[in-house]
Amino acid sequence: MKTFDLKRKFALILALALGVTGCGNNAENKNADSGEKETTSSEKADDLTTSDSGDIPTLTYFNIGEEPVNHQEVVDATNEYLDSLDAGYHINTVFYDWGDYQQKLQLAVNSGEDWDLAFTSSWAGPYKTLADQNAFLDLTDYLDNELKGAKELIDDRMIEGTKINGPLYALPAAYPGVVAANQFVWNKEYVEKYDIPYQDIQNTTQLEEYLKEVKDNEDQVEYPFNVASDFLLARENPAFEVEKGIGVKEENGKLIAYNLYKDPDFKAEIDQMKKLYDDGLINPDAPQIQADEAKGAYEASLVGEYEGEPGSEAIWSTEEEPKVASIIGESIIVDNEKATGKLVGINSQSEYKDQALDFVERMFTDKKLQDLLSYGIEGVDYELKDGKVKKLGTKDEVYDVASFQYLSMFNRTPMADGVGIGDPEFDEEVKEFEDKLVASPTLGFRVDKTNIQGELENVQATIERYYNNLKTGAFDDAYYQEFLDQLDTAGIDKAIEEIQNQLDTFSSENN
Repeated sequence: MKTFDLKRKFALILALALGVTGCGNNAENKNADSGEKETTSSEKADDLTTSDSGDIPTLTYFNIGEEPVNHQEVVDATNEYLDSLDAGYHINTVFYDWGDYQQKLQLAVNSGEDWDLAFTSSWAGPYKTLADQNAFLDLTDYLDNELKGAKELIDDRMIEGTKINGPLYALPAAYPGVVAANQFVWNKEYVEKYDIPYQDIQNTTQLEEYLKEVKDNEDQVEYPFNVASDFLLARENPAFEVEKGIGVKEENGKLIAYNLYKDPDFKAEIDQMKKLYDDGLINPDAPQIQADEAKGAYEASLVGEYEGEPGSEAIWSTEEEPKVASIIGESIIVDNEKATGKLVGINSQSEYKDQALDFVERMFTDKKLQDLLSYGIEGVDYELKDGKVKKLGTKDEVYDVASFQYLSMFNRTPMADGVGIGDPEFDEEVKEFEDKLVASPTLGFRVDKTNIQGELENVQATIERYYNNLKTGAFDDAYYQEFLDQLDTAGIDKAIEEIQNQLDTFSSENN
């Protein structure tokens, strides 16, 4: 972070909530090929200036996503608002594109660049890696004072899940319903035509008869269950995963580490997926196809599977393609992975920690600030329609960012095309989410990989080689047994033994 005037230039975009990955090699190679000079985040921040900021500190806040239209105007408006509050500082949001963000943030940390706040998460940063590098300030001692308002909005289980064996290095999101849930998303027209009790269907076994009915009666439906390579198994019973392939369950008050893929519940679920696949109810390219490629025509399928929070149905649905959604299973798990799905961290080396803490508190609790960051300027980028936000153009015409990274839906005006806090339909859905929440017994527990780094990497590589076929039903029993054998060769038993020792220590220290 620097004290400097803000001017114009910079930013990049994010896309959400679904687990986005990527590397920045293509963008960097493009710069290299064209002879362009690679700029650092400090240079980009310096290139953004506002008028007459004088000696007021300007906090640099790394955001994910491509630079939005009207970025500079929104920065200026945000700082004018901070001035009206006598905040004593300005903010500069710096955007990096989805595929570049992790690399850029890591580079900023490693090179000692000036920055103050950053979006981070289990999938961008990633959070634990940066926390292990002491990149983030431990926020534990600030929760009851500087961050008191934010803390009151955040579910306690989310805070526990964000801790890393004690310290809290970032703040998690404050969202109604707490976390996203695995959901079946249905073609509403078929649901109504065939009188499908979609809200009562919680697993793929219950799904089967309706898949067959629609396939048999709709000529345009060849594969009624739309499945892609990012498919999440529709588990009816919760499974708590601490490392890839390694679960933890409670037995007689003791935490037990085990091989998730030898578990009878896992085998039963993939066997059901195999049945649907073999019966021609799942598209045969499911193990390879990406989510954005799997959508297909609206009338070509009955149901798909997505992960979403309360209100997501309105996002998945359009006037031309109406959809309805139902939560899968009886439980929605709150674990470390979900708790760290979207976070804000403060640079442990920031010269302006107090100001950064103040900004985070305001971002969670100040509705106007939250709307500025999320939607831009009223009358320019959006208008209020019946108390809700209606965009005044496309993302190429108005300010448009991934607003989830600003973390506080409780103090964000809802969108006009969806439901939000205060709408009966939304509040009822929130209650359904909250009633199904189940906290992982390992919230806050993080595996020390020092003695099993190689084994964990080998296990992950094995899973990546086999898992897509298993979870989408494209396998036979020999393939499944080969998978288990390869996990044994990779060293999963050694990893489980080490994790069990760490769980025993964790339990003794927390009881």
